[in-house]
Amino acid sequence: MSLQFPVERLSIREAESTDVDWATELIFAAGPGLFSYIFALKPEKAKAALHQAFVVPSHALSYEYTQIIEVDEQPAGLVLGYPGSVKKQAEARMQAVMANILPLKRVPRILVNLADMTRIKQDVAADSYYILSLSITPELRHKGLGTALLNDTEALAQEQNCRNVSLDVTYNNLQGKRWLSQLGYHISCSKTSHRFEQMTDAGGLHRMERSLCHA
Repeated sequence: MSLQFPVERLSIREAESTDVDWATELIFAAGPGLFSYIFALKPEKAKAALHQAFVVPSHALSYEYTQIIEVDEQPAGLVLGYPGSVKKQAEARMQAVMANILPLKRVPRILVNLADMTRIKQDVAADSYYILSLSITPELRHKGLGTALLNDTEALAQEQNCRNVSLDVTYNNLQGKRWLSQLGYHISCSKTSHRFEQMTDAGGLHRMERSLCHA
């Protein structure tokens, strides 16, 4: 979709910890079942855990890996991502952060769910840029902002010498899959598990990728 705002009204900036309230609301709304599954908590408690984690620096769910798109200096959407070269370290730090946030009694179930996710999700190469979350506020969707934010992310990935951009799209996110396909992304792998299907509303995960070598 073409951009429906004059370029001078748009800006993209790095997130700050003070963005936590609206940012975590937007991230969580994009996949409440997934976060409830990963954190082994009911939705409201899972959202609260994400809120606590977002303000902590240097891990996979941190504001430090988040970019904000604004319209007239007001937040309109975000993307959270990082190069594959830092993904494993960022995820390891996330587990340490969550260990300090989540109740100890949930740890066994969390470990089972994480093991299941590991079987489903594909590895990300060191020279690939991985997007964990990309979302636009509901009232500003279908106006080209997501495409603008994704284009900026691809440019950032190229600056960091990444050869492609990848992200996971749930089976039931048909609109997201169609949008990404129109932008040149293709499905490289699709996986699910019985446990994942039963405990989330996602169905399974498509890994979608786009090469930047000729972008």
